[in-house]
Parts: sequence; C-alpha cells; structure tokens
Amino acid sequence: MNLSSETLAADIEAELPEAIARGREAARDGALADYIPELGNADAEVVGIAVATLDGRVFSAGEAAAPFTIQSVSKVFSLACVLRGGDDGLYPERVSVEPSGDEFHSITRLEEERGRPRNPIINAGAIAVTGRVAGSTPEQRIETLRGFLSDAYGEGAPDFPLDDAVYRSECRTGFRNRALANFMQHHGTVDDAGDAVDAYFRQCSLLVDARALARLGLFLANGGVHPCTGAELLSPFHNRVVVATMMTCGLYDEVGHFAISVGIPAKSGVSGGILAVLPGRMSIASYGPALGPKGNSLAGMTMLEYLSQRLRLSLFEPER
Repeated sequence: MNLSSETLAADIEAELPEAIARGREAARDGALADYIPELGNADAEVVGIAVATLDGRVFSAGEAAAPFTIQSVSKVFSLACVLRGGDDGLYPERVSVEPSGDEFHSITRLEEERGRPRNPIINAGAIAVTGRVAGSTPEQRIETLRGFLSDAYGEGAPDFPLDDAVYRSECRTGFRNRALANFMQHHGTVDDAGDAVDAYFRQCSLLVDARALARLGLFLANGGVHPCTGAELLSPFHNRVVVATMMTCGLYDEVGHFAISVGIPAKSGVSGGILAVLPGRMSIASYGPALGPKGNSLAGMTMLEYLSQRLRLSLFEPER
C-alpha cells in the first residue's frame, strides 16, 4: 500500500470502514471496567476511530464523536505537561522509565523499590507525576493540565470538561490508589498524597472523544512541535522520553504483544480509549469500552492492528 503524501488520505479513508467492522466484532467478547462503577454504565457496543495527519486533517469512522473519560491516556499528557514545565527532578530521580511487569495498580514492586515507581504511566508513577503539575490545589493542577491540552489541540480546542459522576465514582472506590500515594509520601516521592491522588482522579475524569484525542497526539508525532501552530510543547529529548515510554509501557501487561502486532507507541485507558503515535506521520485514537483480559480495548487493539498491517505503519516494518 502506497503511503506517499498524495495517497495517504485516500488510503486511510478506504481502510477505516473495515477497521470499524472488525472492531465491532471484537468488542462482543469484551467486558466493561466496572471496578469503577460509573464506567460500568458505558455502552459496550460503541466503537469509534480517528486518524490525524501532520497536515491537520482528521479522518474518522464509527462513533468517533462519542465522549468518554480519558482515564489512563491522560498520563501521557500530564507527563508532557510536567516535563514542559522544566521539572527535571521528576525523571529519573523520582520516577523510573522501565516496564513494571506487574498490574497497573500494583504496590508490590513499589514497596520493593522504596517508593520509586517503575515508570510514569502505571498508576503510582502517574500519581507522582500529577502531584508535580503546577498548582497549589487539585483544581489548579487540573486547570494547568487543561491549558496544556488546549495548546496541544490548537485552534478551536474544546473545554475538556470533567465528568463529575466518574470523578465521584473514582473517589468512592480509589482506595488502592490512595494506598499507593500514601506509600510514596512515606518515601518522599510524593509531597502531599491527598492532593496528588485527588488531582489524579480529576485528570482521569476529563472528557474527550476520538477525534479530539487524535488531534491531541499530533505534537508527539511531530517531535514535540504542534504541526499546525508551530508551538513547541516539548523539547525533542522530552518528547522522546514520552513516546518511548508509551512504546515500552503503554499497554499494561500486553505491551510486548502490541509491539509485535501493531508496532506503534501507544497508551490505553480502562474507559476504552487508546492513543497511538506514529512519529513523523500521524496519531490515531480509538474508542471501544469493551475490554480484554489485560484491560485494553478489544475494538481498539483490533482496529490498530488492522490499520498497521494494511497501511504498513509498524516502526519495525522494513519498508514503511
């Protein structure tokens, strides 16, 4: 399949309907993330996908405008926001960048490593990162993050509202995340556990859709620079930190399989969103709340694998 600039749009548009069809079929075998009770109310049959190219065009299919809470995909943006602010005391002093090999909310390895999270996009690492977003209260930290998201989106950015029902559901059930935060405060990784974990719950509860999420990922695909506005959101080095961490840690305990079958840096969330970033080419966002046994969207994994194979997107493809 020819991926020259002249045919890229046509190739994407031609493949999206089949990607959606395959995603819908895969979603039938999934289950909702009802351990956060409000997420258990999602429509398991909803499937959407959007592809944003570096010229600013967004192509979509299915329910790409269906809103969902960003959940763990937000970890990519809070990390970028903190690194953009020049917080060099975060990486690697407080948070490592190695795959954990454990569940995303595991406390075992955190205990073994004296409160230093294995990477910034498991829950412990993300809570540590969010606690360093600029602001003196959780509300102020989220406003800082919203400002970063607006810059990442560019002209016409949405408000990224908070889904209050999901936020309250997370607050009611987030005992393990509070335990992680308290353990890290004991070791000095987090300054204020209550503040950090509340900001984290708020961050995960921000609303996006697949089209907006795909556009949000464009700066990561373009070396840290928004391809439409020219704004530098991250230095080339810090952009590499974020994208490389997505590649090695972004799909929970399914990241190795994803590297082989898809071969694109990506980050998933338990609401069913996945953001994939192909450096120098595009960003892809998918949504499908029905999850597989590893906590990743079955529809999203299926659609991304299909597009990667049809469009030869994998970073490991010899002739991309």
